[in-house]
Amino acid sequence: MTRPSSPDAPSGRTSAARPLLTWAVLGVTAVTTAAGLLVPGFAHALVRTDGFFHGEWWRLITPILVNPEGPHQIIFNGAMLLLAGVTAERVFGRARWTALYLAGGLAGNAWSYVFDHHSAGSSVAVAGLAGGLAAWALSGRAGLPVPPRIAAGALLVGGAALAALGDNHGAPLLAGALLGTVFLRTTRDVPSLADVRPGRPARTP
Repeated sequence: MTRPSSPDAPSGRTSAARPLLTWAVLGVTAVTTAAGLLVPGFAHALVRTDGFFHGEWWRLITPILVNPEGPHQIIFNGAMLLLAGVTAERVFGRARWTALYLAGGLAGNAWSYVFDHHSAGSSVAVAGLAGGLAAWALSGRAGLPVPPRIAAGALLVGGAALAALGDNHGAPLLAGALLGTVFLRTTRDVPSLADVRPGRPARTP
């Protein structure tokens, strides 16, 4: 039986049993990455360069659209998007998933410019999703046992260390955790682990 709707449910949780947004973002990223590898100049128009400091403001977000460093980056980032994205979409809903993904991308690219890291990649955006999931795990509302909660805490401690060392994945982890905490505190209807397991019926918004 379909559960009654809740006015506090995150927007976009309808059909959350089918993580359409995660797959859509994976597909778009695959297309833009392929274009970057095949079309001369396409990737250069999107990646991080010093042009950001000269009015090319789009380079604060577009680097998450391409993975230009070869098969290892494409496969790893795609796999991590599926792993984190599917669960995050069921926990937070599509609108808040999008906010976490973009917050990670913005934080990661901004940190990259601070430490002069060029190139590009979607992993910083995925780190935003991972940070949101860490906040969910630590909140207790996920109903997780102690070991995964310890792992989530260790992930955020590691994120702080990475940020301090100049790695561009630390800042998006922390940004995602902060935003995820805000979402959790402003939402009463937060699913537990049992609600987000594969095969569970979709939760209505």
